[in-house]
Amino acid sequence: MATMNVYNFYHMAMPKIANTKYDSHKKSELRSLYNNMVKLNQSKPFYKLSLSDATQSYVIGIKEAAMELKTSSAFLSEDIDPASQKMSVSTDTPSDISVKLLTDDYSSLPSEIKLQVSQLATSQKNQGTNVPSGNSDIEPGTHYITIQKSGSEYQFEIETQKGESNLHIQRRLSMSINNSNIGIRARVMESNGYSSLSLESQSSGQSALEDGLQFIVKEDDDSNLVDAFGLNQITVYPVNAEFTLNGEAQTASSNHISINNGIGIELNRATNKEATIQLAPDHSALLGDVDDFVHYYNHLIDLANQTEGNPNGSKKLLREISNVTKRFHNALEASGLSIDEYGHLEKDEALLVQSTENGQFQELFQQLSDFKNAINEATNKITLNPMEYVDKTIISYPNTKQNFPNPYMPSMYSGMLYNQYV
Repeated sequence: MATMNVYNFYHMAMPKIANTKYDSHKKSELRSLYNNMVKLNQSKPFYKLSLSDATQSYVIGIKEAAMELKTSSAFLSEDIDPASQKMSVSTDTPSDISVKLLTDDYSSLPSEIKLQVSQLATSQKNQGTNVPSGNSDIEPGTHYITIQKSGSEYQFEIETQKGESNLHIQRRLSMSINNSNIGIRARVMESNGYSSLSLESQSSGQSALEDGLQFIVKEDDDSNLVDAFGLNQITVYPVNAEFTLNGEAQTASSNHISINNGIGIELNRATNKEATIQLAPDHSALLGDVDDFVHYYNHLIDLANQTEGNPNGSKKLLREISNVTKRFHNALEASGLSIDEYGHLEKDEALLVQSTENGQFQELFQQLSDFKNAINEATNKITLNPMEYVDKTIISYPNTKQNFPNPYMPSMYSGMLYNQYV
């Protein structure tokens, strides 16, 4: 029980790290990582150090920050790659039409579409007659009505009682129609002591019924239930949407259309104005990746500036990380990233957005494979041996003529290396 309590405490105290696909590794990769760690220690001296709380926090912090920086660099490289570039769709008339992407396969989608809507598709609506709510205009007995829809007929039976009010019958009939799920919405409306029953098709556009109607209400007996409530009074006829797509006349039974099953378009209103729909690279993901990269880089710089207990090791870490960005200072600055006096990366938002929109940022980072390699090399070095940046006293140097792996050296920090995979 004591062991379990210790484990639970340790588990709750661990930092919550969001795993990504770059944090998943094969056994061969982990084995290679361990072998590299052991190989590295063959040439390292035997040393003595004092692991204070501050030093332990510092070492774990730089290891975690280096891993996060490497992951953010990988995501940045991925979103810059044209093969994995995400796209977005937009329109210059968002109040007239709404657009969205329905697929991640952009190969069959046009880069630009011209659309003009002259008529929206409408559903059929039968607005019943206003009758006194409290009156009893329907004779008691069994009544039947039939609704014809889409080549099928649906019969509804309702038993009325003596003295039953119009409102009560309307509500029961409305509930029966809605519960049948035949694609018609029934609703009772009340106002100033009068009530009416309205029927509206859930589908829009014309159907194969006469006059293109979505449904037809028929009376099955002589009780005048349909006539009394005016259920067959058509107030809005169904019509198809009419629009031009790249100059060609088109019709649709719905106000929701799609282009090659990849671009969804919702027609909001008819207008004489031609709308332009454009498919373009989605820079929001790329800008988000830049934010993450800058954040984790600056976090690592901040940790390197913490010299308490490790002044020399911290300076070494700061020097190695800063040298990477200094080597590529001009190229980074041209893409909207500059280095301030403290070694932090700073974003020029306007220049960064502009450079991503015109492709300059992507071009620079595609050409700067050396920069990405330098970042990966630096972060790999920190992750592989974070103890390199801790002040320590050298006891002895290894025998370079007969150099054997030292399994006790890596065991000092192997737990920190793998704590993310527990």
